[in-house]
Amino acid sequence: MGLFEIMLGIDKAARDTGKRCKLRVLAPDSLTAAIQAEAMIDATLDDPKTEYSHAMACRQINRPAAMVMALAA
Repeated sequence: MGLFEIMLGIDKAARDTGKRCKLRVLAPDSLTAAIQAEAMIDATLDDPKTEYSHAMACRQINRPAAMVMALAA
């Protein structure tokens, strides 16, 4: 498990709206983190029939071992 920061873009009917948002997600890998972040943002969109989010960047914020050490302290 690791903490990932995902940057998402919001599109409407295949056009970029220019909207961006960042989410932090706890997940086992970057792909799972990106999918979870997209699902969370898609649930909050005004018009889910034409709007959707897509992950533009994903980076791991911390290493799994460092996270375990922090939780144990």
